[in-house]
Amino acid sequence: MQLAIHCAPFLKGIKESAVVSLPRDQAVEFSVLAARTGLNWYFLLHEDGKDMVFIYRKKELERFLQKEDVSAFLKNRGYLQSGKIQPFSICRILSELSRRVEAYYRTKENFPHEIGVLLGYPTEDVEGFIANEGRDCLCTGYWKVYQNEQRAKQIFAAFDEAREVTVREVLEGKELLQLCTSI
Repeated sequence: MQLAIHCAPFLKGIKESAVVSLPRDQAVEFSVLAARTGLNWYFLLHEDGKDMVFIYRKKELERFLQKEDVSAFLKNRGYLQSGKIQPFSICRILSELSRRVEAYYRTKENFPHEIGVLLGYPTEDVEGFIANEGRDCLCTGYWKVYQNEQRAKQIFAAFDEAREVTVREVLEGKELLQLCTSI
């Protein structure tokens, strides 16, 4: 149910990626299941018996990362040397994100807000969040919105609908494997 609630837009193919924190045994179980469904995952953090798992679909994430604003943002934040997506870029990006997430959890300083872009949030909103230190946003939903409030509200509505459908499917008895492959 936790995956259905937190990852519904991803499970329904609306987002390229998602992050979920699971107890270690469930994270390992999930990774086996994900492999059977064609999903990809990367363990960002192992902390206190829990794992933070970045879940994605490789082709969709690669396509997303090639968007000009996304690749420029990631280059400016030190994730891409050339600003271009190369073979193994996803692994390098997620490895660096993992390093930054682990550093944040050790020091509680310099949270890697760029995770928002990797989760598909608009770059202008992530940049706005960083510049405004999380204050003075136009509205709040799945993220804090600093530009194009109307577009964000449409996306929020689509995410809400995906969550409702996915939770209903779980309550009807569908297994996670069915949810992942029903896209």
